Amino acid sequence: MSEQKVLEIQQGIWIDEQWIHHAQLGTPLRVVVRPGEIRIVGAAANAEQADLSVQGWNVFRSLGRDAPSGRLPDAAEKHDHYLYGKG
Repeated sequence: MSEQKVLEIQQGIWIDEQWIHHAQLGTPLRVVVRPGEIRIVGAAANAEQADLSVQGWNVFRSLGRDAPSGRLPDAAEKHDHYLYGKG
């Protein structure tokens, strides 16, 4: 079921419990407010996202651990050339 309604908000908004149940959001809920967007998500989904974020950072931090020591004697001086083909 995909249902949309256009609402004219005057004092607040009420979200029918059936919509929340159908979306399988569970409880508690988290409201995320960003420019141009208000998103309602299950707090458990947010915790799962945080776990993925931690895993992502761990992978990112490990990227250089097995790299061989410098093969370019002038890497600091000519880093733009090696990275971007400039200079």
